[in-house]
Amino acid sequence: MSNTKISTFEIVLLIAGIAASILGFQLINRVFVVEGEMGWLMVISIFNWLILLVLFISLSLAVDITKNHFAETKKMVDLLSQKKGRK
Repeated sequence: MSNTKISTFEIVLLIAGIAASILGFQLINRVFVVEGEMGWLMVISIFNWLILLVLFISLSLAVDITKNHFAETKKMVDLLSQKKGRK
């Protein structure tokens, strides 16, 4: 496992993702209960909500990959500087 700390951005991203998923589901469910049928607007809203969730997940993965890439690059720089110092 990596020894990286959780950043403020990741905490905000987690809170926003959870809030968007819960709030979006509740709003779509309320509209469905009131209308009682699946219209095109309902299909569009569900599709947009799912796209929003996929974007939150993709952003979270991108942040994690960037942090890992940065850590690996830092290790490579340290190893190269140690190797250069030996010569």
